[in-house]
Amino acid sequence: MGLELAVIGVLGGIVLGLRFKVFVLAPAIALAMIFAVAGGVAHGDGWGSIVLAVIILGTAIQFGYLTGIVIHAAAGPVFASIIGSRNAQFNSQIGRT
Repeated sequence: MGLELAVIGVLGGIVLGLRFKVFVLAPAIALAMIFAVAGGVAHGDGWGSIVLAVIILGTAIQFGYLTGIVIHAAAGPVFASIIGSRNAQFNSQIGRT
């Protein structure tokens, strides 16, 4: 169960990092941890396993968020230059002629 949670957490964190500011991270982690605890209890896992799953999930979401921010920062100028070369109004707003 830990590997699946980690993969889902990283992918969810990447989506959050690409789309939202850092203030969405704490509620997203809290909500994911609630679901992880509920899933562990419903599955009948031991408390040690549930705590480990919560720690893995919280860390994976944070790592994914950081990865999403890096992707957004690296791809932003590339997309801006592509869009800017096609859009005359955008070129005039950023000072290109």
